[in-house]
Amino acid sequence: MKNWKKGREEQRKFYGVKLGSKQSIISTLASLFLSFLVFLPLAMVLYQFVFIYGYERQLVYVFIVLVWISLQGFNALMNYGAVRFAKVLDKNNEALQSIEEKHVIIYQFLNPGFAFASLAFILFIAYQLGAFS
Repeated sequence: MKNWKKGREEQRKFYGVKLGSKQSIISTLASLFLSFLVFLPLAMVLYQFVFIYGYERQLVYVFIVLVWISLQGFNALMNYGAVRFAKVLDKNNEALQSIEEKHVIIYQFLNPGFAFASLAFILFIAYQLGAFS
């Protein structure tokens, strides 16, 4: 939990850093692209998993957990990438350079607010698609 609390502090420091709009947009888009690039093969495997084993109702819960963990990882990697790319783009910003991004990835992967919101969204979509009927 020490790393989680440190990650929360580091994330708050990052939100408090004044970045230019161009730097913010570039770092966000670059981290989004990196996250898609890393998680696209996993998403394709999960997609095939549904088509192969979708008829077995017991595996729906396994699929939901895998999607949830993948979404948590995507969020963590995207926030990590945003901090990392912002640090690369603005090397003269001391406040930005002092942020330790390894703690940010731990905090974002274990972020309870995002975890509950994403799980609720995944369960809602699964219910709408008839996974529990």
